[in-house]
Amino acid sequence: MSLRVGVLSLETWDDVWRRNQHLAARVVRSGEVSSLQFVTPPQPGLALRARVRSPEAGVEVVTPPLIVPRRYGGYRLIGAWLRKRLRDVDLLWVNDAVAGVAAARDGVPVVYDVTDDWRSMPQDDASRRRIVAAEDALAERAQATVVCSSVLARRWRERYGVAATLIPNGVDVEAMRAARPHPLDGALPNAVYVGTVHDNRVDLELVSELAAARAATVHLVGPERVTDVQRDRLVSHGVVLHGPVPAAQVPSWLVAADVLICPHRVDEFTLSLDAIKAHEYLATDRPVVATPSCGFQELRADGLSVVDRGAFVDAVAKAIGSGPFARPAPASWAERATSFAAVLHAVAGR
Repeated sequence: MSLRVGVLSLETWDDVWRRNQHLAARVVRSGEVSSLQFVTPPQPGLALRARVRSPEAGVEVVTPPLIVPRRYGGYRLIGAWLRKRLRDVDLLWVNDAVAGVAAARDGVPVVYDVTDDWRSMPQDDASRRRIVAAEDALAERAQATVVCSSVLARRWRERYGVAATLIPNGVDVEAMRAARPHPLDGALPNAVYVGTVHDNRVDLELVSELAAARAATVHLVGPERVTDVQRDRLVSHGVVLHGPVPAAQVPSWLVAADVLICPHRVDEFTLSLDAIKAHEYLATDRPVVATPSCGFQELRADGLSVVDRGAFVDAVAKAIGSGPFARPAPASWAERATSFAAVLHAVAGR
């Protein structure tokens, strides 16, 4: 069955791959989806014309122009633009709930892919109200809801009575097996975190405490969403920030670590997450220390220490030098994409 899909993503398509990119690329490569328009968040300054590119065969990335700021009715205009742009798709795969509601039209089924519990993220009241209203609408409008964590599955059942399909994140298993350690600067041993460095997720104070303890050189690898003051404080404690790296290079950074760390905050937002790193870390043979959030709280594996904030620094020091650990092969992104494609086809075929 030929299936043309429009994706409304909260993320851009770049070298730092996230869930949407991993799944989107693989459902097209496998032939489960014949063509896919991947719509990124709108951007100002595009002279009222969309930016369109094709990063790989069968995938068209579309960045709409932001004609009017969102708070002045921009979503309504974007919705009209998207309905025209996506008029030939067979199905809408919605990750951006607000854009999804604006773009939905009669006769086109919707799959809502819930990657985070966005309403619990720190934000202003107006933004939270928009998200809640959009998810209320999608709970009625979507023919299927997909979640990446059991926490989100439970919350959707409690809020809406919706039995969401659970499809967690995955790992590029072949790339992990072929990885060679990336050279790391700084005194040995090395504690490595891979992911977005954002105060909403990462406990920056705990990172500073770990670095100040001098048990290891702390490396943060990923996009930086921190203030200058926060960054300066991290650097003053000896933390090394490397910025984003292409997804294809992530395995080499992971296997270069003496210990892999996830010093995330523990709150309603982070408890809803299924961090990709929770799968990637355990695809290595390295010891792992994490706080009980972002999916780590539900995992059990040799060499994995899930500890509260107060025990984190000591746990990292104890983990250094342990291992290597033989762990079962994790689920691959190809497996996850097959499961996701099954949902798309089930909805499109109704």
